[in-house]
Amino acid sequence: MSEFAVTERPAAAGRVTVVGSINIDHVVVAAKFPSPGETILGQQALVTLGGKGANQAVAAALAGARVTMIGRVGADAEGERARAGMARHGVDTSGVAVVDGVDTGTAWITVAEQDNTIIVVSGANHRWPDSGNPLAGTPGSEDDVVLAQLEIPFGVVTRAAEACRGRFLLNAAPAAELPDELIARCAVLIVNEHEQAVVAGLPEEDGIEAAHRRLRERGAGAVVTTLGPAGAVITDFDGSTARVPAIPAPEVVDTTGAGDAFAGVLAARLAAGDPLREAARWASAAGSLAVRAPGAQESYPDRETLRRTVLGSPC
Repeated sequence: MSEFAVTERPAAAGRVTVVGSINIDHVVVAAKFPSPGETILGQQALVTLGGKGANQAVAAALAGARVTMIGRVGADAEGERARAGMARHGVDTSGVAVVDGVDTGTAWITVAEQDNTIIVVSGANHRWPDSGNPLAGTPGSEDDVVLAQLEIPFGVVTRAAEACRGRFLLNAAPAAELPDELIARCAVLIVNEHEQAVVAGLPEEDGIEAAHRRLRERGAGAVVTTLGPAGAVITDFDGSTARVPAIPAPEVVDTTGAGDAFAGVLAARLAAGDPLREAARWASAAGSLAVRAPGAQESYPDRETLRRTVLGSPC
């Protein structure tokens, strides 16, 4: 397994379409996690913008991509707040539908001990048509990237993969068993170690390279496993494997949304023309920067911050 150096190249703004979830996050910061039945005092309460899809869309837009968000919100103040927040970061929200009679999705997050626990109430995120092309009406070409996750109905993800004219990226989170037909449509499959084991159908102790081999045998073009503070491991389209080092965070404040920052920036850099290995280096930097502030979207770096971080760090 090799490491590699990153070089700077001009990157035109590529196009990324994100099909996924949109939430309002309710965050409590505490010194420790409560045990079942235990009441503790929190240190801070926040209401922030979230949802894996929305987070990844914002991360991609801040990294310089032209981003269209496809999703669902309720006809409520939270839905309007979520759409306005994405638009403020440069995301085209014309593909976000408002669903009557259901609340915008919410996530209830406890942050403690440099980690978090999350409970998601899906709300409008699970109110999609039972058929049809989720990408209908959106621009698309063979050079573009479509990015999806698993916080929306599985059928929507499958139809988006089938309709994708460019490269389909799937962040298989939350973890789920996937059929070979969907895996085979993934130009890049993005997982953490737990998700990797579930999707590959192998015990975690079998290791990353064994899981990557299994997933590529099932049709995935390339596989990326994120490892938090240890960086990431990539098996590229040619079958070669490399480790992407992380940039150490001087202080871990909140890990919420760090994986989404990685996925969104990876999509943005691929759409801009980077090889997968270089795109993953920028993505790893985004994940490292995201843990230094509370919240998800509010903690994401812009393109210039990413550039300084990546090019100023040892590779």
